[in-house]
Amino acid sequence: MPLPPASSFSLGAPLRPFRLPEPLTGRLVGPEDFPDAQVLLVAFLCNTCPHVKHVAGALAALTRDLDPQGLRALAVNSDGTGADDEAPSAVAAEALRRGYVFPYLIDQTQAVAHAYQATSTPDFYLFDRHRRLAYHGRFDETRFGGGRAAHGGELRRAIEALLKGRLAPEHQVACSGCRLFPLAAANRRASPAPNAIPGP
Repeated sequence: MPLPPASSFSLGAPLRPFRLPEPLTGRLVGPEDFPDAQVLLVAFLCNTCPHVKHVAGALAALTRDLDPQGLRALAVNSDGTGADDEAPSAVAAEALRRGYVFPYLIDQTQAVAHAYQATSTPDFYLFDRHRRLAYHGRFDETRFGGGRAAHGGELRRAIEALLKGRLAPEHQVACSGCRLFPLAAANRRASPAPNAIPGP
């Protein structure tokens, strides 16, 4: 089934389902594995981008803190560079090193990145209990190289509002970070395609 046009994936749009490999466990994991989540976060990350490194520790802490309240998260690595530092084994090692309490998945065909129109890392998509996009914005106002530690205040405020049954803040600032490079056409044809975006 064709995906909706890029312009349609805006606030209020329904979550786009997927299942991807989790290198740490070898399982296929997707949003449907968390039917009771009050709030669901889909975060596009990678291992080597300095902007991701800037927020990674605070993201791990934020998700640990809010998990008991009903937040569930999935991270997706859609890196297209083919670098060893972004390979499945490196994704598994990064999840352990950072102490992520959420699955860190690998999107080897970039099908999920394309479905979400993700073009950079980090990027955060927050869905409410009805699985409608409620927040698509930055982690906080700090920046890599800016001399201030990341704290995740803007994302946290959105999550806490949704957990309380309120709307996420209307003012949402887009993420900035490292460009998500597309796969080369030859690599895309050769990929084993272990993931898919099923239709409804």
